[in-house]
Amino acid sequence: MSWWKRGVAVVFVVFIVGSAGIVAYFSTPYHGPQSSVQQVVDDSRVSVTTEDGVHVLAPEETNSTVGLVFYPGGRVAPDAYYSTFAPVVARTNVTVFIPEVPLNIALLDTDAAEGIRTQRPGIDTWFVGGHSLGGVAACQYADSQDVDGLVLFASYCNVDVRNESFAALSVTGSADTVLNRENYREAKSRLPPEATVYEIEGMNHTQFGSYRGQRGDSPASLSYDDAHQRLADVLVPWLRNHSSPAETADAI
Repeated sequence: MSWWKRGVAVVFVVFIVGSAGIVAYFSTPYHGPQSSVQQVVDDSRVSVTTEDGVHVLAPEETNSTVGLVFYPGGRVAPDAYYSTFAPVVARTNVTVFIPEVPLNIALLDTDAAEGIRTQRPGIDTWFVGGHSLGGVAACQYADSQDVDGLVLFASYCNVDVRNESFAALSVTGSADTVLNRENYREAKSRLPPEATVYEIEGMNHTQFGSYRGQRGDSPASLSYDDAHQRLADVLVPWLRNHSSPAETADAI
């Protein structure tokens, strides 16, 4: 990522939260509860590793040829997404990579996916995605690099990708009161015309991960487990539809 883009990202973040205490604020991210993290680590269908600051969730019994690089939301730690993606990894032959990013702000390292892809030559189908502010970073990467698909959770693009050839999926929750709905509606026109748009009834902003306590969010009518299963029910068939059948066959 160029230095001028990093500068714009910093200005953007300062504009949102103010300059006082910004480093301390973003250096204390939301983590997934230890119980949910351990549950995924103990899942015999999913391998969980951390390699050079990248959290990797991979199918245990198969060699994956499909990768999803997922940028975390602002001030959200990668482990907050373990229970989000465990059902996806368990049901498909997809490996999920969640990078640690500077100050827990994905906009400060929008090219994180590039290094991950370079180190995984065995994967030939690549998706990028992100949650909230992480989705903005994913859009910027997808706008400049060759990818097979873009996945947005409670997010939208601040760049115009409507003419790109990749597939796009945008998922929101009806109980999410963190997402700026006006900006989201305006940004829909920046997505490819064949983009899949889906809303999960009763799901809030934090349930795209497994963390709690985000200011401005509303109570959800779903449990976190139910929210993650419904999210997987949307994401899994979409990944299959945009990969070859052999690449995303059901994991055993």
